[in-house]
Amino acid sequence: MLNYSINEIEGLKILALSGGLSAETIENFASIVKQVTERENIIINFENVTLVTSAGLNALVDVSLFAKNHDKRVIILWPENELMAMAEVLGFYNCLIFAQSVDEAKMKIRYFT
Repeated sequence: MLNYSINEIEGLKILALSGGLSAETIENFASIVKQVTERENIIINFENVTLVTSAGLNALVDVSLFAKNHDKRVIILWPENELMAMAEVLGFYNCLIFAQSVDEAKMKIRYFT
């Protein structure tokens, strides 16, 4: 199960996730992120994400590339080290943007857009 809420802080959309990002939850997740990134950048708070499967990682890459094609960015905030390692091993690290603070996320949005 994946729960979410969308907040706005200093003009930036933040999607807070809670639960697991897996084959069962990626359809709803991708739909939400794509709706937002058609218009603006998004920061996804991974602080309370307990599981990311390979399907979940593929969904992250998919929404990140979708956003990039719309001149927007998806920033993954507070990811687990395991997620970053899995992305690197699978060759997806360059497709994703990770941040360890809101300030770093804001800076990366400015830098990458």
